Amino acid sequence: MSKSIIFRGPARIAVLALAALAAARMPAMADIKVQFDKVLPAAIDAWKKVEPAAVYTPETLSTYIDGGAELYISYNFKGSLATRYEDGTGREITVDIFDMGSSYDAFGVFAHSRESIAADFGQGSEYAAGLLTFWKDRYYVSILAYPETPATRDLVQELGRAIAGAIPNDGPLPPILAKLPAEGLIPESVRCFHHYVWLNSFYFVSNDNVLDIDKDTPVALAKYRRGDATHFLLLARYPNAAKAEAAAVRFRRDVLGGAPDGMHALSDGRWAGLRVLGDTVGVVLGAPDAATVRDALAKINP
Repeated sequence: MSKSIIFRGPARIAVLALAALAAARMPAMADIKVQFDKVLPAAIDAWKKVEPAAVYTPETLSTYIDGGAELYISYNFKGSLATRYEDGTGREITVDIFDMGSSYDAFGVFAHSRESIAADFGQGSEYAAGLLTFWKDRYYVSILAYPETPATRDLVQELGRAIAGAIPNDGPLPPILAKLPAEGLIPESVRCFHHYVWLNSFYFVSNDNVLDIDKDTPVALAKYRRGDATHFLLLARYPNAAKAEAAAVRFRRDVLGGAPDGMHALSDGRWAGLRVLGDTVGVVLGAPDAATVRDALAKINP
């Protein structure tokens, strides 16, 4: 599944949507549709809604995002609302707001392929080539103007402000992020997930789930710069220390060649290493040498 298809494709396959809310403090799905229809007007300047907003569930999302629904479902997607505007000349603006169920997963989807850091909308945003994405609380929001013009850019941002303002609360970041050391961190590289397949989309390790990552294992992955070289640091938090140690044993055996010191040069000449900190496993990947691995593992926050 191509990230470009998910986040940068034409309007019909752009990553978009809104969501149902189950928490007691928020309205039911039907009420949310009404609530967001109030901030997504029937017309804005020359742009008019093409049809009533569409609601999607985990079972029906693939009918809207063909080939891209797996990303959202792997982040516990709950539901979404999609609205499309046209100006009568073939230009489109598509608005989607996803309910990911938690702020952890909303951040995870937003960060999945971001390339920059901005805070113009919600709790973090990115704008490029007519596409605005941001997250706030349990929502991931995407607004795409195709093709982009200065006028559509202004409309996209106006809609973004309205939607962000209609989401009343901020949500906490995934706690696993607090363990990432700040020194050398490339902030826009930070990723969060809890499905092992996404590790290989950022840094290929194995076709197998060699770290036993599942829905109960939040993972943070970030790129670091040390001098002229870079490396990756992965942190996986398990339900308990015993599961963390079992995952570490498997990784040492299957990836690190059973190295007793937890460090090993891989077939590409880059170094990898591992450290267990209670219920958390830290893994360095793509390091230029053993000294970098040792230093990076030592700096993981407790």
